[in-house]
Amino acid sequence: MTTFINTPNLFIFTALECEAKPLIKQFELKKENITHPFPIYKNDSILLTISGVGKVAIAGAVAYTQAIFQPQFPPILINIGIAGHKYEPIGEILLASKIVDKDSGKRFYPQLIGTNLPKVGEVQSSSKPCTEYSANYMNDMEASAFYETAIRFSSNELIHSIKVISDNEQTTIESINAKKVSQLVINQLTQIEQLFNHWVLLQKPVIPCELKEFNLILQQWNFTVSGKIKLKSLLSRWQMLSADPWLVNNQEKFKSSKNVLKKLELDIDCLKVIL
Repeated sequence: MTTFINTPNLFIFTALECEAKPLIKQFELKKENITHPFPIYKNDSILLTISGVGKVAIAGAVAYTQAIFQPQFPPILINIGIAGHKYEPIGEILLASKIVDKDSGKRFYPQLIGTNLPKVGEVQSSSKPCTEYSANYMNDMEASAFYETAIRFSSNELIHSIKVISDNEQTTIESINAKKVSQLVINQLTQIEQLFNHWVLLQKPVIPCELKEFNLILQQWNFTVSGKIKLKSLLSRWQMLSADPWLVNNQEKFKSSKNVLKKLELDIDCLKVIL
């Protein structure tokens, strides 16, 4: 059994109950007794949310869990689900290296770090089930909204979408049922757990000893719950990349907390990363 940090800081999101069941069993997750708008299962270190199908549903699930559970440092956020592809074999596991929202055209690029990762590929997310298969990408209905929402709460090397191929030109979407989906996930549990272990190791350098300027910033500007979570994430990234304090060098009077977050994000993007 994987050993994680003591408080829930690995968040899994599935659209379907049949995708979630093998993970719930594997990691011995228990359903929350508290009423939530989404089914939530957890142990001391992992939390799984079943969002329901579609981009709106999974965006709401990600935002809700981060606002309610408020992890103490940048969390690992993982979307696990099925996808279609033109020729990839049924049951193949792929990691998203590029995510495209088919409706808006927005593009996202998860940061893949490490060796011995699964095969990677592009995911295209649409609002409706796609029956036209492409050799260039996987089809799903959640990945783009998951990533666009998750990036507000963590660092992109800790945000990933794992897809298991459920249908292709030879075995079409009409053949999918709940039992088959669960079995596809079961067959990949070893690989999934290995990925979790890898990302937990990546997460450790992200965990700050102390966010020195966090409380000082909160004293000067009013933040929403989600704003506080994003501020923690951004300050953690700043402290990883720079030895200088951020607030001291930004004494300009910001009109709102949104301006603070925007400026901090821009400053992080301007920092030189030396590998």
